[in-house]
Amino acid sequence: MKHYDAIVIGFGKGGKTLTGAMAKMGMSVAIIEKSEMMYGGTCINVGCIPSKSLVTSAAESALRPDAPFEEKAQKYAAAVAEKRRVTGFLRGKNYSKLADLPSVDVILGEAGFISPTAVSVKTADGIIELEADKLFINTGAEPIIKDIPGLAGNPKVYTSEAL
Repeated sequence: MKHYDAIVIGFGKGGKTLTGAMAKMGMSVAIIEKSEMMYGGTCINVGCIPSKSLVTSAAESALRPDAPFEEKAQKYAAAVAEKRRVTGFLRGKNYSKLADLPSVDVILGEAGFISPTAVSVKTADGIIELEADKLFINTGAEPIIKDIPGLAGNPKVYTSEAL
């Protein structure tokens, strides 16, 4: 079982900031994220940043409300492509910021506690066990559809994970 000074579960804003700060203090840190599409967390990947990108694209499209359907479809595809480009770029920067530090191991997998000081991580290659003096939980957010008539299952209602 590999030992670290700290283990951080979740690669969101708090987890990446904490991991970087501990590494700069000379600590060995494992940061565990279950999805390579979430390096950087909710804000960068499915929340604030992609929402702002789509809102900006929608505002530009609103300048031409009478545009033909084909043009609107092209603008929509371009907006989604831009959102994916921006989030991919930021996700890569966030990953590299930590993965390039010699005292940090970025582990892709799903963590579960096996004791107060140890976790088991299911990775694509199997299960690994890690222990640390300090463990931090930095798990993310997920959209919730409120119980409002006509909302659930409505094709015109989008969540942060729809695109």
